[in-house]
Amino acid sequence: MRERGSISVLGVGILAVIGVAIVLLGQLGADAVRRARVTAVADVVAMAAVAEPDAAARVATANKASLVSSARDSFQTEVVVRRDGATATARAELLPLGWWRCQSLATVDPVHFESCPSTPVG
Repeated sequence: MRERGSISVLGVGILAVIGVAIVLLGQLGADAVRRARVTAVADVVAMAAVAEPDAAARVATANKASLVSSARDSFQTEVVVRRDGATATARAELLPLGWWRCQSLATVDPVHFESCPSTPVG
């Protein structure tokens, strides 16, 4: 039996495969974290932009990101943000004051609903 070192070669091969798998899983985890961070930053930038359009770039810069684009349409804003090589899009909507007061909420009787006033609330 002259195959004394064959198990060592097999062991090294198995360890190499495990090592490559660990590196690949680490990269996948890092990419997931990068995407989650840029998504969170995009959400914050969109909320800032819908309240004050000039604040979007400042908020992006404060969060170590860059504002790629910002589009506003009446009460809605959509931003595209880039950070650490990842890009995310987020939307925010600024609703008029008092919008939630007129939602026709159910009363004690689940069949009948309260009606909204004809004049705007707020």
